[in-house]
Amino acid sequence: MASPVALQSDIHRKLKITESGDYARYKDQHLIPILAQDFFTLCAEFPVVFVKDGTGEQFVPVALMGLREGQNLYCQTTEWKAQVVPVRFNNAPFSIVRMDAESDQLAILVDEESSMLSETEGTPLFTEDGERSEYLEKKVEFLTKIVEQTVQTENICTLLTDRGLLATQQLQLQHRQDSPRYNIDGVYTVDEQKLNALSDEDFLDLRQKGVIPLIYAHLSSLQQLRRLSEMQYIADKAAEATA
Repeated sequence: MASPVALQSDIHRKLKITESGDYARYKDQHLIPILAQDFFTLCAEFPVVFVKDGTGEQFVPVALMGLREGQNLYCQTTEWKAQVVPVRFNNAPFSIVRMDAESDQLAILVDEESSMLSETEGTPLFTEDGERSEYLEKKVEFLTKIVEQTVQTENICTLLTDRGLLATQQLQLQHRQDSPRYNIDGVYTVDEQKLNALSDEDFLDLRQKGVIPLIYAHLSSLQQLRRLSEMQYIADKAAEATA
């Protein structure tokens, strides 16, 4: 996969974009990092759980989209199978990064090899004068909001960690007796006993910061493990038949 490069009008002035609902680029990711704003929509379709990031020090909320590592059951074809979409799925082919750790300046990156881009079809990214098009201005605004929401999500995960509410779980799922048992390690969920044992002051603090509704959305989403287990069973049977 090509590394994104800085979006520059002098280099990318001729580029045009065609929006796509093809999310097959995520077909090898069964854990999809999400934002706190995703909880309320995604909980009706996906299990929303927490995992540790690459440093092993911070938690990240993820939507579980498969029970086999490296297999996203929703993204194996160009047809998206769910009724809801994670916010970040609509970033492509752009991303946004800070210029450096000490700066608030942001840089827009673009994947030049994305199939969504061409010089002949779609909506222009720049005007003939080299200024951002109306489309690109709105996209940059969207990406900037993603940065803000990412910080909010990190702060919420820190709150849950500081209150000792996240507990490790080994998920064991088996749809039918003739199907394999899936053991999912490294997953964390909110411990309801610890939540109920919070002091009134701590509970009120979480409620005032808007965290309590997110917790309940997360806990509700765990009911979707049954749906995912069934989907994995069907996918495995289809793979066996093909083999």
